[in-house]
Amino acid sequence: MNKLILTLGFALATSSGTTLAASHEHHHDMTAQQIVMESAATHAGTGILKVINAKSNKVQIAHDAIATLNWPAMNMWFTMRDAIPKDLKVGDEVHFELVQGENNQWLIVKIDHK
Repeated sequence: MNKLILTLGFALATSSGTTLAASHEHHHDMTAQQIVMESAATHAGTGILKVINAKSNKVQIAHDAIATLNWPAMNMWFTMRDAIPKDLKVGDEVHFELVQGENNQWLIVKIDHK
């Protein structure tokens, strides 16, 4: 009986270490900002794409109210986490998802046609 308990305890300890190591390895390859953004709340919005500044990787959107942030409808500049999709044009109706990144900056992590 003691041998069985010892074996089970060893198996649990070993598997927990493997899980922690895998989790650590996953985060090891990520930047601090990516780790924060991965665990940050995502908020969804819709609006009209007003300006595209490809050089600075920013867009201006006249967005509808975003209830999860208690934001009224307004025009705002957003930084894109990734490159701006080539098929988006000024005047397009878009759906987007954003997270709050470093320095309280709002980053669009996903954007597509509405």
